[in-house]
Amino acid sequence: MLAKVALFDIDKTIIRRDSMFLFLKYGLSAKPRSAIHLPALAWNLLLYKLGIVPAEKAKQFFFRSIAYMDEADLEAFYDRVLVPEMYQDALAEMQSRKKGGYRVLLVTASPVAYMKYFKKLGCVDEVLGTELQRRNGRYTHLIEGKNCKAEEKVARIRDYLERHQLEIDYAASCAYSDCTSDLPMLELAGQRYLIRNAPIKQEGLEVMRWSS
Repeated sequence: MLAKVALFDIDKTIIRRDSMFLFLKYGLSAKPRSAIHLPALAWNLLLYKLGIVPAEKAKQFFFRSIAYMDEADLEAFYDRVLVPEMYQDALAEMQSRKKGGYRVLLVTASPVAYMKYFKKLGCVDEVLGTELQRRNGRYTHLIEGKNCKAEEKVARIRDYLERHQLEIDYAASCAYSDCTSDLPMLELAGQRYLIRNAPIKQEGLEVMRWSS
């Protein structure tokens, strides 16, 4: 079935800042004992900057505190930290697209473990993102499968569409991101928006600025 789809990145597109850093700060505050892992984070960031380890491995260490959290903690992070960071213009855009008959998908490189709560907005059909391994009923910091960025975002979207027996109506669909690294996702839709405060010349992209 042909469907109008609205694709949204989350970090710095729907919310003002990168949730990975917000989660690190939240974890240290909510679960102070997780601070024991800070040296490992610093070491892996150094190895990444030196080109010794890939970004995905270094990224995992930002989520070490998740092993100390249950679902209530993760939902509280969404409610107390991510919701206040949300652009109200972005929320209005998602709501408008939903009312217009669009399938609204949020596609992020951040963990679904806490990004999934964006479905509480009511205008979001699904959240696709990086999966974390689980152990004894709780998430670990280890990435399950591939980091959901660039071409992997496209793979996740296509998998979702296949599972729901949908096909993107290219001309009618739209996509939003703050970064040109999301071009593979943006190119799935005929209407492409780059969320930026400063203009950037990129053929086929319309620069959009949220004012609030």
